[in-house]
Amino acid sequence: MNVRGDGLGARLERLGHSIFYGMLMLAGQPGAYLLLWPVITTYVLCSRKIHRLTATYLDRRFPTHGRLARWRDTHLILLNFGRVLVDRAWLGLRRGAGLEGYLEGRDELEALIGEGRGLVLLTAHVGNWQSALAHIGGFKVPINSLMHYQEEAVAKHFFDLRKKTLPFRIIKSDGFMGGLVEATGALQRGEVVTIMGDRYAGGLATEVNFLGAGVRMPAAPYSLAAATGSPVAVVLAAKTGRRSYRLQLRAVFRPEPSDRENRRRDMEKWAGRFAGVLEGYLEEYPYQWYNFFDFWSQ
Repeated sequence: MNVRGDGLGARLERLGHSIFYGMLMLAGQPGAYLLLWPVITTYVLCSRKIHRLTATYLDRRFPTHGRLARWRDTHLILLNFGRVLVDRAWLGLRRGAGLEGYLEGRDELEALIGEGRGLVLLTAHVGNWQSALAHIGGFKVPINSLMHYQEEAVAKHFFDLRKKTLPFRIIKSDGFMGGLVEATGALQRGEVVTIMGDRYAGGLATEVNFLGAGVRMPAAPYSLAAATGSPVAVVLAAKTGRRSYRLQLRAVFRPEPSDRENRRRDMEKWAGRFAGVLEGYLEEYPYQWYNFFDFWSQ
């Protein structure tokens, strides 16, 4: 979570990240993990705000949990998120750092790419998605990531800290027309474009049912795919151990062009299918979805 501006909150956030970076250099990933426990525990005990922000998801995922179980839920989801941030910094700061895992469904993805129509690789704010995607190379075409990217952000991406050649090209979603022109060009060249499908941040949208209530999700991935003829592959990451991850192809679908009368219905259909895949993921990894705001009030 980034803090804008140069006020006290921003300075404290920079200090906190500096302390963790120092611990990573001195004691490595295990030392930084150990430091997380008192920080997260204090945060859960003292911050009412974080309970309000996590409750919008946890109340729907665990509707029968009482007060003590809910505090445990909050602690677990924050601890998992903290470990993801530590891993991200560890990959960037420590020479030779790396994760162990593989991409389940690589052969199918390579076959989709081989069609020459480009590929929309749809993912979400789950697991150690950034760290896992750093290991997704090896395809015969370039990979582009349509993302909200702030170089000045306090919480640095692993590639900002590493200062080496990126394994993918960034298309900024706050650029011209939300980066859709660049993304369309990449798909027309037969390239891969990764997009987050679970967080609406402007532009085309559609409403679907997610965990029992209506929520707004981006429609741009399906609009792009329909316009270019590109298939959509849902690939989700999970952190499975201290140095391991699971990156899994969970669904493939092919949005087709539709007229104005049917476009809304089709966008709802494809976004609804993605929402269903994400719900299935959360059955397996309930503490690895990181959207700390009222997702259902958008």
